[in-house]
Amino acid sequence: MKNLFFIIIISGFVWSCASGSGKTAKDSRPNLSTQKKSDSADEWEITVFDTEYETFVATRAQPKSMFTESSLKARNQMLVTEWNSRFYSGVNPNFYEVAIDYDVNEKYGFDFEYRLYQFFAYCNWKYGVRFNGLRGIDKLK
Repeated sequence: MKNLFFIIIISGFVWSCASGSGKTAKDSRPNLSTQKKSDSADEWEITVFDTEYETFVATRAQPKSMFTESSLKARNQMLVTEWNSRFYSGVNPNFYEVAIDYDVNEKYGFDFEYRLYQFFAYCNWKYGVRFNGLRGIDKLK
């Protein structure tokens, strides 16, 4: 059942990812894929299919040393809750096309938690989507 979460995300996040400067959250959507690592039964990996995401993580994102897995897990829970709230309320249905079934009891691993958090920071940076669960330093100013 836990694997179903990521299958839903994979199918739900198969969105076009145009990287143009004039795009807004209303006409653009992020695109990501998640799956369990083949060499580990306990860790997951997340892939964002947007060339700017890797550049964002390398140049703008806070380094991994600024986080702990427990703090990322707590923030991701808030961010996923906020995402799902927007999805279920029908706010911008072209952007929030699928709910995220994030299980706080699942051990996804530090790298997954970090990249998921950076996905939300990236949506804030690129598309201007505001999330209350982001740290102040990661919010678009």
